[in-house]
Amino acid sequence: MKRLMKQGLLILMLLMLHTAILAQPKLNDQNHSVSFSYHNDTVDEVVLTGSFLPRKTYKTPAGVFGRDGEVEMKRVGDEWVYATPPLASEMYTYRFLIDGKPVVDPCNPDTVRDVDEFYNFFIVPGIPGSYYLDEAIPHGTLTAHWYDSSIPSMPRRRLMVYTPAGYQQGGQRYPVLYLLHGSGGDETSWSQYGRAFQILDHLIHEHKCPPMIVVMPNGIADRAAAPGYDRYNGEPASSKNVESMMGAVERAFVPDIVHFVDTHYRTMADSAHRAIAGLSLGGLQTIVTSANNPGVFSYVGLFSAQTTNGMSDRDIRRANRFGKRMDKLQDNLPFLVKRGLGKKVADLAGKLQKGDLTVYDSIDTKLRRQFQCGVRLYYIAVGRDDFVMKLNKDFRHKLDTLGLAYSYHETDGGHSWENWRKYLIDFLPRLFNQTK
Repeated sequence: MKRLMKQGLLILMLLMLHTAILAQPKLNDQNHSVSFSYHNDTVDEVVLTGSFLPRKTYKTPAGVFGRDGEVEMKRVGDEWVYATPPLASEMYTYRFLIDGKPVVDPCNPDTVRDVDEFYNFFIVPGIPGSYYLDEAIPHGTLTAHWYDSSIPSMPRRRLMVYTPAGYQQGGQRYPVLYLLHGSGGDETSWSQYGRAFQILDHLIHEHKCPPMIVVMPNGIADRAAAPGYDRYNGEPASSKNVESMMGAVERAFVPDIVHFVDTHYRTMADSAHRAIAGLSLGGLQTIVTSANNPGVFSYVGLFSAQTTNGMSDRDIRRANRFGKRMDKLQDNLPFLVKRGLGKKVADLAGKLQKGDLTVYDSIDTKLRRQFQCGVRLYYIAVGRDDFVMKLNKDFRHKLDTLGLAYSYHETDGGHSWENWRKYLIDFLPRLFNQTK
């Protein structure tokens, strides 16, 4: 009986291994093409979607957006197959549509989450792909922390901290980069989808950037942490997060986050050794946080930045007055409640009252003061096909008009992690008296 059980277990393991071999993407080392197969003879259609396929674009009032391309897999016997042409070096994401339903590859453990969607990934080595691989080099450490927060309704918030290899062995102090994610992201976005952990390990090992501490906070105003960790809200953040453009995150950044890091880590706690950078919404938070705290950050990085919250100084003043008067307004307008508008008005008022829109006003004056107090690098990077390109052109025009110097890096591509990872690789060697 035991012998039969062992044989049965061995057969099961072989079947599982066979299934895994069929399902996992196989990289051809010679030409970097990739072969996919999905073993399932009970479905009618298998479609492969991936970032390596020609993107589908669609127009909206906000601009031109894109999504991963699709290709129908060919059925051969009891499996579905597809082979790519040779692929450039990169980290690519994919998943299957099984009879129209999105499914991650059950035999590929490499997955990432984007907002509330999960994808598998694979990496084609070379440049930049090899910077995203876990290789036999000294590795830093990634640690999660809860810190005291001044943002109303969530007294504790979560952030991730990268410390370089060797941090635990000595008393050396290190410069700090604060690295911010975009809408729908969280404190894990840069270490997972952004591969910041691997990028830092490689660049530090190659002496292309100095060893540094990198802090990745949660920048969503109404979420304290990533899904599964948030003790206040179990829902993932929306990709259209209005609450995070009300000033609460920017106002609390230095007194909450910077203070926590300087207190708990061996930092070089001065502006010459402090940088801040962010993508998309995180780019807006980077602009505003650094402008409202002149003399705190000497290095600033904007990756496909949303450069405005869409409100003029006059709009901001009106919104602030609206928020302050809401209690009285609701008391005097009970018909709003009867029409179902009361909750919507109250929600908007609550968002305004929790935030501080004054951080967005008089931005020209604040930028001048920021540069007067010392900016060693103001870095702007954006893709030619990015829907925020016009916003970035307008912001650069503002800086030009104000006579403020910046470094501009324009690339192919759009609003994507493929670009943001490359921007990080380009940005890091420019920090802390490195090559600019």
